[in-house]
Amino acid sequence: MRRLLLTLLSGLLALSSCTRLYQPTGDGAIPITAPTEQELRRHVAVLAGDIGERNHYQQAAYDRAANYIEEQFKTAGYKARRQSYTIPAEKEYKSAAGKTAVNIEARKPGTDPTAPWIVLGAHYDTRVGMEKWNVHGPVIEGKTGTPGANDNASGVAALLCLARRLKNVPTKNGIIFVAYANEEAPFFQTDEMGSRVHARELVKELGSADKVAGMMSLETLGVYSPRVNKKRRSAVAGALVGLHDRCDYVAFMSTNRFMRNNDGRDYSRRCAEVFASVSRFPVRSLVFSYLTRGIAWSDDWSYMKEGIPSFAITDTAYMRCDDYHETSDTPEKLDYREFAEVVLGVDAMLRKLAN
Repeated sequence: MRRLLLTLLSGLLALSSCTRLYQPTGDGAIPITAPTEQELRRHVAVLAGDIGERNHYQQAAYDRAANYIEEQFKTAGYKARRQSYTIPAEKEYKSAAGKTAVNIEARKPGTDPTAPWIVLGAHYDTRVGMEKWNVHGPVIEGKTGTPGANDNASGVAALLCLARRLKNVPTKNGIIFVAYANEEAPFFQTDEMGSRVHARELVKELGSADKVAGMMSLETLGVYSPRVNKKRRSAVAGALVGLHDRCDYVAFMSTNRFMRNNDGRDYSRRCAEVFASVSRFPVRSLVFSYLTRGIAWSDDWSYMKEGIPSFAITDTAYMRCDDYHETSDTPEKLDYREFAEVVLGVDAMLRKLAN
């Protein structure tokens, strides 16, 4: 209840400038989605079907997922790099303590070496078994977690597809594609979150957060058809700030620190404007004030903490999908035609933004 109240308060504080709906302004051309649909289906089928639940409590599957992602980057022509770190011996991590977590990164240099990088990321881990879908712990070892088709094989599939499509496209800005470990609880918003490690190390490597133009988190991207939704009853704040449970849009969601300057909102809105100019798909841009651990969406949080403009590209997850954090989050539940159209829109948006 406390978290829900804080969510409501955050939404109300940001309400006056929180939500903008961007209707398409392009030529309205219907994209050819079939090849992209097939590619997305293939990646989701491997990650959420063949491999299934993948986290430190299912380590063999986790390793298979990392190997698959690395191999797909290499097949697309990249030199994939692993960023490894060790999970500390904290009580709440249980058998995950001492294990090695891995981010997988691929870089596409820009034509202008002085131009800032764009980061595009998605987490490849899935929810471990816990008492309820919306709690952050404790871990119940031995309880089946989710196969994670929408959360977040969809995001990883989009990442791999975009990396392949953009590989030989000249862009002024370089693009960093990265698949993160440990976005899900019990690691969410801790130093063991893969994106937190990546964001910190990237700023350290580059010498300044200003050398990153922005970060986009690809998070739960596969659901666009009407369906029964009981989880939304616990997310009243969504309706208050414009996160309607109608499935006719994709959301660009940013989280800004309350009473501090941060241009994540401006970045997400600029990207939404570009997306609307190149895609038929409606897009909503939203911003929440960061008041507590409970108010954040995904891996974009890690970059916001480093002062990098960031936002999540999402279908709004549990706001429209009851399979979120459930064993029913399986590959056949996704709406691949609409999913493909969103990915093609992000592709066109990146080509325009990076030039």
